[in-house]
Amino acid sequence: MNIGIEHFFVGAKYGLDEATALAYLETPSLPRFEPAQIAVLRALLLNIARGNSFAFPQSYPDGSFGAELSVADTGLVNGLLVLTASLQRAAGDCVGVGHLISSAPGKVHIALPWGRKLVAEGALQTAFSAVENILKHSDSEPLLAQLTALSQQWLARAAVGGLSPNTWRFAAAARQRGIPVAIKSNVLQLGWGVAAVRMDSSFSGQTSTIATRLARFKHETKIILNSALVPVPLGIVASRENQLDGAVEKLGWPLVVKPWNQEQANGVVANIRDRALLKKAFDSAIGLSPQGVIVERHVDGDDHRMLVVNGELLMATRRVPGGVTGDGFSSIRALAARVNEDPRRGNTKRSALIRLSLDEDAEIYLSEQGLSPSSVPETGCFVPLRRTANISTGGTAVDVTDRVHPDNRLVVERAAKAIGLDIAGVDFICGDISRSWREVGGAVCEVNAQPGFRPHWLGAPQRDVNGEVIDKFFAGADGRIPTTAITGTNGKSTVALMLHHIWLAAGKVSGVCTTQGTWIGGDYIDSRNLSGKPGADVLLADPAVEAAVIEAPRKGLLIFGDPCDRFDVATVLNIQDDHIGDGNITSKEQMALFKSQLLKRATKAVVINADDPLCLPMGDGLRNLRRILVSVDGNAEPIRKCIDEHGTAVFVRFCDGERWIFSSEQGDEYPVMALADIPATMAGLLKFNEDNALFAVALALAHDIPRQVIAAALAKFDNSPRCNPGRFNFIAGFPFKVLLDYAHNPDGIRGLCEVVKKIPVAGKKIAVIFDLGSRVKAHIDACAEPLAETFDDFVLGGQVQRINASRDYRGGDAVANMLAYYRGRMMVAGVTPDCLSMWPEVRAGISFALDRAEPGDLLVLLTEYKDAMAIIDQRLGQQEL
Repeated sequence: MNIGIEHFFVGAKYGLDEATALAYLETPSLPRFEPAQIAVLRALLLNIARGNSFAFPQSYPDGSFGAELSVADTGLVNGLLVLTASLQRAAGDCVGVGHLISSAPGKVHIALPWGRKLVAEGALQTAFSAVENILKHSDSEPLLAQLTALSQQWLARAAVGGLSPNTWRFAAAARQRGIPVAIKSNVLQLGWGVAAVRMDSSFSGQTSTIATRLARFKHETKIILNSALVPVPLGIVASRENQLDGAVEKLGWPLVVKPWNQEQANGVVANIRDRALLKKAFDSAIGLSPQGVIVERHVDGDDHRMLVVNGELLMATRRVPGGVTGDGFSSIRALAARVNEDPRRGNTKRSALIRLSLDEDAEIYLSEQGLSPSSVPETGCFVPLRRTANISTGGTAVDVTDRVHPDNRLVVERAAKAIGLDIAGVDFICGDISRSWREVGGAVCEVNAQPGFRPHWLGAPQRDVNGEVIDKFFAGADGRIPTTAITGTNGKSTVALMLHHIWLAAGKVSGVCTTQGTWIGGDYIDSRNLSGKPGADVLLADPAVEAAVIEAPRKGLLIFGDPCDRFDVATVLNIQDDHIGDGNITSKEQMALFKSQLLKRATKAVVINADDPLCLPMGDGLRNLRRILVSVDGNAEPIRKCIDEHGTAVFVRFCDGERWIFSSEQGDEYPVMALADIPATMAGLLKFNEDNALFAVALALAHDIPRQVIAAALAKFDNSPRCNPGRFNFIAGFPFKVLLDYAHNPDGIRGLCEVVKKIPVAGKKIAVIFDLGSRVKAHIDACAEPLAETFDDFVLGGQVQRINASRDYRGGDAVANMLAYYRGRMMVAGVTPDCLSMWPEVRAGISFALDRAEPGDLLVLLTEYKDAMAIIDQRLGQQEL
């Protein structure tokens, strides 16, 4: 058997909702596990979970983590997928479980979620090795120990660079709630655009920097709390040893020493009752905090960690110091060793509990209790080994949330508010949390920014405290903004920009990514082609964006996968002859099937082209989705049927002698606007922009944007570079007409030729065409005749990189082969040789055409916008000089 990964998609693919890897497994058969082997696999999963149990909620959205391996499907692939996901999670990658894509004799393909490429590859190989061994061997106990050790060895390496346990839990809790999760530099973005919240462990994007600084410097915290009448321990700040006698005289015994600016009980020594330990604790603390050490009166009582979120107590735990409980015959040393057998205990930050250590500090504390490591405590007698109850020093915790007295609740909530933290871990000392601190005594000894949640996970493992924090932040919302995905052959960029303008007219800060660039609001932020996943990431990460419009081209879907896990609205505009033969797509029917997959991620509505026989069936089988049909003919059979069934449709009807866009909803028809009132249609000259406008209207209606807003926006949408760069733009400033467009496939070029024929010109019509030559020979064949019938002169070329990669022009000089073929086909179509200029480089070809054009001519540039404008801007700038 052999296993590997063929391709990493940064987007969602094959039905998964996250970054997807396409993996393969070469195997002569797909064996199933025997009962004994299932037991080993489950035990291995449980051992992986135990070693990192604090990093995992009790369950995961797919219910497949740990020992919950499905009994119904215990075959090779299922075991492999569950084990791979468990290893990735234990390494700190928050991923789901993959699934089988296809199975053929000798080879299966698997969709595998991933967070880090090397971790995904390593987890897959480690899981595969384990599954192979389980299938081969029957001696379970030695095998389990061996596989556990190998898994832990791999995890020790893979965990470096993974999410922290708290951050991981926030990511998992968000995913359980359907909130999108993005991770950059181990910082989470939960949600999209304006609705997003950022998290770094228990720091949020709203956490105050000032509050964080105050919490870090403990003495400043005490000053703030004291002024707010929150009870705090009496204390002083000492920077020299000779100040300790004054502290003892003022405060009395016992004392607590803590560094000025440390966290997680680092350097803290509590319950100090003699001068020698006081000096030792001071020397240690001043080494950590040279600017000063806090010496304060020890407050008797239990140590509680109180989690306060947005000013309200969410959870309270009583922290228990690391220690042992006597059985009447075992020594403290033996009891500690027994406690350390708990697989949850380790020595790293990723361990659920920290191992007990009988170090010097423990022996000193035991001596103060009249004990030593060899002492045998009585049955039921608890012997603490640490003065503090922090989890990081071996302690554990008990949930007491339901026992907190209202006075104690008020104190810790006021403490968090006084410091100004949205998420605060308040350390509260109190003899009995169920009774008022006013009665039994108590004090707030610290307020922690970015608190760890381990006490709460240990105290109440059944609670998803990270999820409860997210619920506080999102208040039941899913953190999503309205999204639209637009794919198809022609018109994607124009429809996307039309919808973008409609959103702006509706008062929303819309973001849009197209092949011509990316806009946020009215700002053109990038001219590169970031359509699909790259642009979607930019839009959805921007905190200003309230609605996202995503052009999803074929190439982007093939290379990156789907831009996000789901969209509110999606459409396939049309399926035409373009890119057939690329990416193993050999027919328009296959292209339709490929692009229709995007519609399956729509959650609110899909917009269907009723005039395209390949698009019309795409809405079939999409249940619980609103279907909006689009047609240029209001009397077309699908439209009539849709109206009769009280569905939603957008179509063209005559009204007062003019062609109007109408919509039909619930059986009633409503006029939207006259097509002639949309400047981009050029009073009906540009039929393709009439089609594009129909789709823009349908997509806007799918988002419940009012018709009057739609009409107002489209009435201002024209063919200028400002509204729609590179799409039928007339460029002023030359003594001849210059038209810039991006028609590049047979349908697009035939449509453009029909328009150009109708444009009156005193001189010649000159075509500069540099994308068609980069395509297959069949496209040149299909376009040669309509081009020859429309234009007088030609400047022809192609994109060198694409030509060199083309199967049609292999052998020798691919560019020369293409130019020769192009020239020959144009001559067969009736163009004389003196009207043909062949150029291998686009910008040189554009310059040549600009030099040859004369007053009265029409120069049509069918090139990339950036190439044309680079030369045009240069020429116009020279004229100004």
